[in-house]
Amino acid sequence: MIAEAPTILVVDDDRNTRETLKRGLTREGYEILAAEDGAKAVRLLQEREVDLLITDYKMPGMDGLRLASTALVVRPTTAIIMITAFASVDTTVSAIKQGVFDVIEKPLRMRDVKKAAARALETHRLLTENRRLRGELKGREELGRIIGRAPALLDALAVVEQVAPVRSTVLLTGESGTGKELFAQALHRLSPRADGPLVKVHCAALAESLLESEIFGHVKGAYTGAISARKGRFELAHGGTILLDEIGEISPTTQVKLLRVLQEGEFERVGGSETIKVDARVVAATNADLPRAVAEGRFREDLYYRLNVIHIEIPPLRDRREDIPLLVQHFIEKYTRLTGKQVKGITAEALDLLQGLHWPGNVRELENAIERGVVLATGDRLTPADLADVGEAKAPPPDTIPFRVGQSLATLEREAILRTLKSVAGDKDAVARILGIGVATLYRRLKEMEEGSREEDEGGGERAAGTDEV
Repeated sequence: MIAEAPTILVVDDDRNTRETLKRGLTREGYEILAAEDGAKAVRLLQEREVDLLITDYKMPGMDGLRLASTALVVRPTTAIIMITAFASVDTTVSAIKQGVFDVIEKPLRMRDVKKAAARALETHRLLTENRRLRGELKGREELGRIIGRAPALLDALAVVEQVAPVRSTVLLTGESGTGKELFAQALHRLSPRADGPLVKVHCAALAESLLESEIFGHVKGAYTGAISARKGRFELAHGGTILLDEIGEISPTTQVKLLRVLQEGEFERVGGSETIKVDARVVAATNADLPRAVAEGRFREDLYYRLNVIHIEIPPLRDRREDIPLLVQHFIEKYTRLTGKQVKGITAEALDLLQGLHWPGNVRELENAIERGVVLATGDRLTPADLADVGEAKAPPPDTIPFRVGQSLATLEREAILRTLKSVAGDKDAVARILGIGVATLYRRLKEMEEGSREEDEGGGERAAGTDEV
């Protein structure tokens, strides 16, 4: 693939200078745009990607310094060279402070312009590449904190990467312990609001009266004990992100006020009349069935649709069992550091035990089990004896298939085939008879499953370990 030629915008009110620069730089393989004044140059910058701006200093209307400052707002990565017949130390210093890469004196020598352009474009290329790499590394760092390679998890992470840069409200759903807060942190830190605050509210932990005050704040004397005014979490999240955890637990009154914030970006503190404007991205999280709550009249339908602009469902641990070894090793390393114990890993028997459990508490429950195991371990590897208490997290009976609302039919079919195959010791004729399908259909399904597994093994990369959860 041939790289695109850099684009240079030449701006000078003198036609001969423009044409001379255009001819000379075109011979170097650059794509050249030209403008006779600053206003036209700004329009071109708004319409086209420009790698380098070469502008005269003295021009009618907008001079070179004003054009340079405007250009860096419109195209922050554009490199700038200024040419002038009125060079002085003050002019050069002012230009450099404005972000100009180089200043060239008139009368121009084409070889000097070409050398300066080459240096400026190389610097521009390196800065652009550095920004791109920093963005990729930041994305990998944030998503790398979420450990796993299961297809269901990677699908959810792909949505996080896609929607993080925009302001749209996100609804995170999933069972308790799946890591909704960690997803919210990734959404915030990968967004343009990353330098702003990430404010969290646990809606289920507070009574209705306290929750409203916590979210919206209150004025002095709003209620008994309100001895001074207090900002709410929305105000504190201005310019950043607010996470409303367990959003399904808020009262109808608070739902109405929250809807207004989402629609209008404004609210009043409890007991106050002053309207407060706020700019905060809302990420809501819940393990409740909100559509059912809407149908039963416990949750406002209009609020649900405002919250559910982008929906990310975080899979339970039982749907990503292939991630259990990764998570186990991560938590072993974490708790050996914290406790000073010398546990290096886990035995195959202990890992089989963990992979066979149902984990109703999901990743949080698994983490607790590993922490307890590390503390109680007597050897350098966790054994089933070290994990005796995790038997409380019983797996479902072997002749049943766990089912959750929204689970794909393909997943259920796969489980049905594999479990039935295991129960009859691999007798495919028996499996076809029990499931009521043809033997040819069964063989076709098994082949598709095998090919799918092979593709995942070849193409699926791990999400590297990081911090606490998921």
